[in-house]
Amino acid sequence: IFFRVYFFSTYQMLDFDELEELEALAEERDRLSSGQPICLRWLVDVSGWEPSDAEIDFLIDLVPSDNPDQVKKYKLRDDQKRSLVGRLLTHAAVATVLGIPYREISIGRTKGRKPFLCTPHNVDWAPNFNFNISHEGRYVALATENLCVVGVDVAAPLSQRKRNQSVPEFFATLETVCSPRECNDIRKQGSEELQSGAFQRHWSLKEAFVKARGDGLAFDPLSRAEFTIGGPLDALEPRVCVDGQARPEWNFFLEERDGYWFSVSRAPPKAIIDAVGKFTRTLRRRSLALDDLQKALAAPNPKFVTKSVRDLLPAEALRMYDELVAEQDREAAPSVLKYPTPWGG
Repeated sequence: IFFRVYFFSTYQMLDFDELEELEALAEERDRLSSGQPICLRWLVDVSGWEPSDAEIDFLIDLVPSDNPDQVKKYKLRDDQKRSLVGRLLTHAAVATVLGIPYREISIGRTKGRKPFLCTPHNVDWAPNFNFNISHEGRYVALATENLCVVGVDVAAPLSQRKRNQSVPEFFATLETVCSPRECNDIRKQGSEELQSGAFQRHWSLKEAFVKARGDGLAFDPLSRAEFTIGGPLDALEPRVCVDGQARPEWNFFLEERDGYWFSVSRAPPKAIIDAVGKFTRTLRRRSLALDDLQKALAAPNPKFVTKSVRDLLPAEALRMYDELVAEQDREAAPSVLKYPTPWGG
């Protein structure tokens, strides 16, 4: 009875977004434990994580790469954290969905810098497994799909970007990003705060679009992809036209968290732009029956689930990681000076 009362009281204290995330986490665990197909939506808030050099070295060693020094090439610690967490998210997702050990995971990139899994797998319900990573500000986000191609993007509030510009200043320098119609839709939102949110959503959707395709900066200008966003804020319905042509085969999803906007895009495998063809060759079902494609595109989009850095580590590394962090905490703790007392303490 005590547990039920305590749980109910705690449950009542959570807001709607937290309840939704708990439900998403429970569904994720149920699917994983029962072996059901699953698409992941993960994010990590790195703002409160302050790793030492030793911790960063330990984590880098867990995720083999053909460029292990890439993380440390960043001068700012925040950039190092985001880069490293992106690697950890990738390996954790591949291990979770496909059961591939971290040491056997090999990641490649298309000519447009889209990451993809090179390691073969035999999970029948994920013949086209692919993933995408995005990071900005305090968040690093990941999305995976099993049949469709996926893109993800996170857009920080304008006030938290590296260049703290106002909305009008952004329009003056980035008008090529938005079409005239999009600019008008954003400007008519009213207050600068509302315009800022609208700009974030459009920017994030465009990034998710090109990241799913895989051609990155080669898709230029971004205003070629024109978005119309209908529906209320809690149930937005984005649609895209490319070079003036509607693309109903693309589906997009938006989610807000702490002023950040997260976009996820889904598209048929044929949407991939892969100049060399290495990524495309990893997909076992490049041509999907219309019914299968429609079901995959229309499937519910999972809500993002928050993970900690520790959540992303393989089980065999947890003890050593915990010991390392505990040792660092002991070294960082202020020493307590002891003075003799009259009773000899």
